[in-house]
Amino acid sequence: MVVSMKLSLGLAALAVMVTACAPSGPASEFRSTSKADAPAGTTGELGAVTGDDGAGSADEFESCATRSATAEPMPVYLVFMFDKSGSMTSSTSPKWAAAKAASRAFFESPDSSGVSASLTFFPDAQDYSCSASAYSTPQVAMTALPNAAFGASLDSQSPAGGTPTHVALQGAMAYAQGTAPSRGKVAIVLVTDGLPDSSCTGNSVGAVRDLAASVAGALPTYVIGVGDELASLNEIAAGGGTGDAFIVSASDPRQLQQEFLGAINAIKASALACDYAIPAAPAGERLDRAKVNVVHVSGASRVPLAHDATCSGGSGWRYDDAEAPQRIVLCDASCDAVKAKPGRIEVLFGCATDAIVK
Repeated sequence: MVVSMKLSLGLAALAVMVTACAPSGPASEFRSTSKADAPAGTTGELGAVTGDDGAGSADEFESCATRSATAEPMPVYLVFMFDKSGSMTSSTSPKWAAAKAASRAFFESPDSSGVSASLTFFPDAQDYSCSASAYSTPQVAMTALPNAAFGASLDSQSPAGGTPTHVALQGAMAYAQGTAPSRGKVAIVLVTDGLPDSSCTGNSVGAVRDLAASVAGALPTYVIGVGDELASLNEIAAGGGTGDAFIVSASDPRQLQQEFLGAINAIKASALACDYAIPAAPAGERLDRAKVNVVHVSGASRVPLAHDATCSGGSGWRYDDAEAPQRIVLCDASCDAVKAKPGRIEVLFGCATDAIVK
């Protein structure tokens, strides 16, 4: 798949509305008496709703809204494993310079805010090691973006050696698993201009694919291929649970840079988690999980999302844990809609949940 786009996706903010609907059960829901009681710097205003996602109109909640708070989506952590083999640079196809410039643009752009990344290069600069341990300590440790340290690290590298992809991916996995945060989504981004070679034993497309597949459920692997005749990289991406590889053309440096940056931004968009931490209740109050509603706000559009406990309908939202919820998770179709139309998710507390599936 050739990528030739510039994709910019802002993280959706989570605006939490605390409401004052008359309680019908025990005193376990959020409560407030009026908008005048709202703390400084918060609002409780709701506008009209346009569109529908199987839920009722959010107009019915307007009279209930009294407060708002703001939270953020769960963070994203990208573990970059970057090929600096000798084939990355040549007189006819300066892939290294273009890929480096595009990577720097991503790592240093304000649009990358909300994402953290690490950066490791392969092969090892000293002895072109075939040991996974040589690739488990990144040149730039997991760092919040934007950050200039990545560009400096890229500038310090000199392409040389072969393509020991299997042990490099093992090292990336070891680092990702050893530094996995308690909250957020972690993914590996493999950047390479060639297929695994014979520089190390057991270094084949099939072996790398199987390795990626072994952890794909918890740790997906995205692949960016730089150059031609790299269709086999699709096997690695499929094994890693991310579909096809992003293959960018090496025929023109300017085009390569544009496509490479588009691929990284597409990966960022895909990796963004569509789940949101539920903010803590005001002092002395607890969440009534039967009185929560969700609205996707993008520009003038306000689309209510119905609750679907299993996401079997494809759209809507669910709790991460029905009995002890900590997060609100969007179902796949609604997640795609939010990524396509960045904005914010408003979570309305206090009125009976509008549900597709209880």
